[in-house]
Amino acid sequence: MKIFAFPAAAVLILLLLACGCSQPPGDQTSFPGKEAQPATPPTVAPTPVTVTIRAEPGSYIPLMSSTVGIRLEPDFSGSAPVLYNWSASYGYFVSWNATDGRVTLHGDRILSSEPCIYWSYPPEDMGKEKPPVFVLLVIEKERVTHGGAGGRGTVATGRIRIGWKDMDTAVVTG
Repeated sequence: MKIFAFPAAAVLILLLLACGCSQPPGDQTSFPGKEAQPATPPTVAPTPVTVTIRAEPGSYIPLMSSTVGIRLEPDFSGSAPVLYNWSASYGYFVSWNATDGRVTLHGDRILSSEPCIYWSYPPEDMGKEKPPVFVLLVIEKERVTHGGAGGRGTVATGRIRIGWKDMDTAVVTG
């Protein structure tokens, strides 16, 4: 009988291995107490909303004395502090304090905590052909600076188009 015990034990061990009662190293999903955990779903950022940009006056030429450009203001009422990131494909932005008359010229991009900005173009370009203008606004949540979760995130976006009438009059077209 002793002769048959060794082959019987070997066959039993082979059957246990073939039935899947052991696992390869590193795969511990079915050990007792180690049930498989569902995957954590990825965090999805909220989709930015589209914001309308009010533009006044609807047409502008640098010879106008009543304004420094086309006033651009988003129709946005968020509750958290935000930054207004403006960019233009042609021309430049102007800050104008109407109470003291102070005018500050900016480039074709500006990041500001103030929602209102003016758009203009160089008077020396009058009489020259100019490209259509695309103004883009990205409203971003303000960066946290006191050690919290930092970085900016897009809250809303808006855009307008400015075309030309009689070569020098900028006209808001959409």
